[in-house]
Amino acid sequence: MILALALLVLGEISLALDLGNRLLGSGIRTPARALKKISQIVLACVLLAVPVFIVFIEPESKLGRFLFYLSGFLGSLIFLHFLFPYRFGIERIKQKRSVQHERTLISNVVLRDECVSVPSLAAVPDGLRFLVVSDLHCNSQKKLNLIKSAFAKFNNETFYAILVLGDLSENGRMLPELIDTLANLPNRHGIFLVRGNHDFIFGRQKVIEDLARRHSIKILSNTAIKIPELGVELAGLEYPPDYTQIPPKSEHTIRLGLTHTPDNIIMYSKLGVEIVVAGHTHGGWVRLPLLGPLLVPSGLGRFLNKGWYKRGDTLMYVTSGLPYFAAQHGKPGEILRLTIKPNKEKEGIVMIEYPMQ
Repeated sequence: MILALALLVLGEISLALDLGNRLLGSGIRTPARALKKISQIVLACVLLAVPVFIVFIEPESKLGRFLFYLSGFLGSLIFLHFLFPYRFGIERIKQKRSVQHERTLISNVVLRDECVSVPSLAAVPDGLRFLVVSDLHCNSQKKLNLIKSAFAKFNNETFYAILVLGDLSENGRMLPELIDTLANLPNRHGIFLVRGNHDFIFGRQKVIEDLARRHSIKILSNTAIKIPELGVELAGLEYPPDYTQIPPKSEHTIRLGLTHTPDNIIMYSKLGVEIVVAGHTHGGWVRLPLLGPLLVPSGLGRFLNKGWYKRGDTLMYVTSGLPYFAAQHGKPGEILRLTIKPNKEKEGIVMIEYPMQ
């Protein structure tokens, strides 16, 4: 009976965490819809615990004891599902140590180098280099100064494009100077932005749209844009995501997808997008040994937290970005430098080793 109770408690915790992850991963919600979802989580936890109350009220009830043990069994199944969620055809790509490249930009902010090769990249034989930033959450002057210090490290480097993956700030007063800072990042073909869930609250999406237009930053809201001289198309999915609005890919190009939430990998795989970059997860919260992160805001399961993933022929890198705790508790924020090179062997999209600079 003690074991059944322990399994039930474990299941309750796992159920609350799993459903909480899916709530946080669902993107923008009105307060009413959020309250409805939270009520569903509470109801699910209460229903799982009902047999405990029955046993305490009627300890001799055979039905109560049966339901109690059944709840314990269900608790163990819920816990196993929490550890190994159904992955919707998505697999994590385990990287060898030799291809994991990070170097410190400033205190508690690292530059992550990743490189992939694609057979269809012909316009730029030497490859393309993109800077990817996500989850800036620039809510104070202190955080803005941190971001400026990190970006200053790129003054002597020019990227083909800057890719911004949303959640810029919850403080509207910081947005003008933050977007001005983004606009000054060195690039050849522009700065491209998809907005995150925090960018759609209290009308901030309109403020960001106006500021982006003023600085010639292109917002990719369920649309795609082609850079002909590179042989590249950039596609962006924003809330509410609608991949049917994105036209078919042109011939002899590769398509690079931008999304705030990694959950959109399913839509991108249907579009045949070769490479996707995503943020939103902050690398996962409350990471435990062996178990990994307990909280990951994803509707597809807590394993979708950070690193490379694959669904079909689509590769996706999830960056932890520069979230709230970038300068706290020793957990570094991350800026991604993504290089895409031509694959002359025509072997398909593959990850390759890229030496740090």
